Amino acid sequence: MSFKRRQNVPEVQDAVAKLTESARKYSELLAENTTDSKIQAQKLWAEMSSSYWEILFAIVDAQTQAMPAALTFDTEERLFIDLGCLPGIIDLNPDFDVKSWLATKCAGDIFPVMTFSDYIAETWAAVTGNEAPVPNIGMSLADRLNALTDALTSAQTKRDSFIRAIAPKYPSNLNIPQALQAMDEALIPAMKVNMRVPEYREGDEAARQNLARQRKAYIDAEKAILLFVSSAQKNEASPLPIPLAEKFTAMHEATKVIAKEILYSQIDEVKIARRNKKITDTCAQMTDSMKRAELRSILVKKREYLTVPAKNARCDTSLLAQPGATPIDYAKDYDIVREFTGMDVEMFSVPRVRMYGIPRVIFVPGQGLGTYDWSDHTILIPAFPVGGNDKSVSYALGTFRWDSDEDRKIKTPYEQQIKENRKKSLLALAASFYKDYSLWMTKEKRGYRILPRETHNVFVNMFRPKADE
Repeated sequence: MSFKRRQNVPEVQDAVAKLTESARKYSELLAENTTDSKIQAQKLWAEMSSSYWEILFAIVDAQTQAMPAALTFDTEERLFIDLGCLPGIIDLNPDFDVKSWLATKCAGDIFPVMTFSDYIAETWAAVTGNEAPVPNIGMSLADRLNALTDALTSAQTKRDSFIRAIAPKYPSNLNIPQALQAMDEALIPAMKVNMRVPEYREGDEAARQNLARQRKAYIDAEKAILLFVSSAQKNEASPLPIPLAEKFTAMHEATKVIAKEILYSQIDEVKIARRNKKITDTCAQMTDSMKRAELRSILVKKREYLTVPAKNARCDTSLLAQPGATPIDYAKDYDIVREFTGMDVEMFSVPRVRMYGIPRVIFVPGQGLGTYDWSDHTILIPAFPVGGNDKSVSYALGTFRWDSDEDRKIKTPYEQQIKENRKKSLLALAASFYKDYSLWMTKEKRGYRILPRETHNVFVNMFRPKADE
């Protein structure tokens, strides 16, 4: 029996029985291996796909009946909701390690990250006015901030150790320990001014002046250290090798990127609370049955967007797993998200992020290429990517970049400065951008020239890091 936890729920068991019978017929048709049987199997698979939502809604309805403070899903339910897998009926690759999958935790970073079952639980918490649970594969905001803070300390230590290691070879009048300390201590205040965070924009004059002084201290120390490295490169007796200079630059830039991520995450705390409160307030006067209906309504709206990854890749839109398929490793895939966002440093400087915060990353069932759901500000990454993990993630970030470009800093040059794009429709233009952005992130940013010269030059200008104010 499937879903033993729901063995006394007729709606669940009836939907499972229907899927079981269809899966049996599907296997038989495939085994016949004729043209006609394959056609019939494809039609049957399309019919089977609706079972995903029938079973999902039956499971959710059964659990919300008692109006619990939090929704929880057991292993079998998570496998089905997040991967479209039903052991014994729709099986994954025999080498798939369920125990390892259940223990997966993504690294702490700027994005709130979750699976589809986590998203359902979070939405229910907002509808009922309860505290959002910590995602199974993610961390709480506090833990993510702690992880980012640890990452910043580590990055600063590596950079500072590098400078201290080469300092004896290049005598200088600069007080290097003092300069490094100033950079470490004043980095966050300096980034607060550069990013014009609320603390700086809305603070009193004394607070603003204090932040400005710390920013100046950071800039002065940074200039001194950069000058030291530049002088070391020009040393006639033993010039600092270019690879080492580039290593320093990368380590130094990493400290600024992490500092900005910390600030974005801190600012997000207010926006996350505001988003959840908006849903809670909307549902506050609803009866229990209306709240349950509201959860279903939100999931129905999400249902259409869960087919977009497959449509982007022009493949099967079913959320049921293909028999024998192997899902992504969430943690490794999320590391790709982190890598790519670090390569597109202006990604979060858009009005949509200032208004709604950093988008959530949701790993969803199904196959295809990642996408961005503008309706609730979420990045969707399919469990079974088509064309590889890098391509799927880059498409997701590309759609976010395009859809969040409300001031047209990307759309206008991409359309007007690339000759072949001028006559394209809006949909064709967007599709073209997703493809080019994917190549830009997965190939060009890694040193491979793939894009046509004109497109390459436009991307260089569009995504050139902006100088700090």
